[in-house]
Amino acid sequence: MSAFPSNAAGLTPHRLILPYPAQHFDVVILSARYGAGHWQAAGAVREAMQAVFPGRDPLLLDYMDLVNPALNRTIQSLYLASIKHFPGGYGWFYRTTSTIPPDSPFQSLLNSLGREQLARLVAATTPRAIISTFPTQAGVLSDMRRLGQCAIPALTVITDNTVHSQWVHPYTDMYCVSSPEVAAHLAARGVPAARIATTGIPVRQAFTRPLDRAEVLRRHRFDPALPVVLVMSGAFGALGGVNEACRILTHMNRPLQLVVVAGRDRQLARHLQRVVAHYPYPVHVFGYVEFIAELMTVADVLVTKAGGVTTAEALAIGLPVIIFRPIPGQEEANADYLCDHGAAMSARNTEELRLACDRLLADADLRREMRAASLHLGRPHAARHVAELALRLGGIPVDGPAGPGA
Repeated sequence: MSAFPSNAAGLTPHRLILPYPAQHFDVVILSARYGAGHWQAAGAVREAMQAVFPGRDPLLLDYMDLVNPALNRTIQSLYLASIKHFPGGYGWFYRTTSTIPPDSPFQSLLNSLGREQLARLVAATTPRAIISTFPTQAGVLSDMRRLGQCAIPALTVITDNTVHSQWVHPYTDMYCVSSPEVAAHLAARGVPAARIATTGIPVRQAFTRPLDRAEVLRRHRFDPALPVVLVMSGAFGALGGVNEACRILTHMNRPLQLVVVAGRDRQLARHLQRVVAHYPYPVHVFGYVEFIAELMTVADVLVTKAGGVTTAEALAIGLPVIIFRPIPGQEEANADYLCDHGAAMSARNTEELRLACDRLLADADLRREMRAASLHLGRPHAARHVAELALRLGGIPVDGPAGPGA
């Protein structure tokens, strides 16, 4: 028997006592807040579905909150601590679990996490399709379908430029991936080509519309005469060495305007203010902001960690990227993908960062080449494509052809 069954039709959901009133949703989107990328991708799909398909308002939930809110907060804290302070340990764990087969005892244990809560959610919301942008619930849902406990079509959005075993489950109906390379990796793991769609990683609607650079510069009171280097530390300040990065950028032998997004780490934002206090050129330090598309539009260079969604946003804008100290695991894979295609440069330390930034700011032709490479890879309409595929998977009428350029 194939590891990937041809279908899961004819299955009957369990009838369980509901802990809350029933309310129908055509589509349920399940994600998690470990980092911000999974949640941002889920929100982008929901936003696209609301904007492009009026009347379709999907339910968006943090799956781990559904399982146990206290456990979720604990795991979030451990995850952030590991990638900030023990990235090598996180990388070891990522590599160790990267090829676990779907029928292993470890995977079976994971696939039982929150199964009863998910069954109750499905019974309460009666969706026609479920989208996962985080792997845990994708495995739980696949196992429920295998056991005849759920008949809802399942679509999984892989939010990095690589494939980990946690994403791959036999009863998933459709995978949405970032690139043909990731599609090939899935196929090598036995996933039928008919179940793979190269949509790109979902980004918000702001990245689908061109912005007026001059107007954005005026709105944020940036100096139009100076090049803009944008430093993004991640939603929770997880970019390792961001203080050193900003210090080296403010000691370069050329004037530049530094824009730093410190995310939700208020202590980091305060520290950064002290680091750049004596820099003679403009410095703008932001906390968590929603107008990243505006900041990327005015930037000449982006210095960032290699999160899947952040890099997808940069590709959609066509912004040259310097990836600074990528976290071992999926971020290293994301960095390799962008660098191999000429859309990014990698810097393992502050000296490499200084050299890369100086080279990019000095060479307009190189910036144009990297911008062209970024735009070639970018898929700004990925969220719409995913939303449309989910609706079609659930048998919900959709006008027009599915496609990332639609």
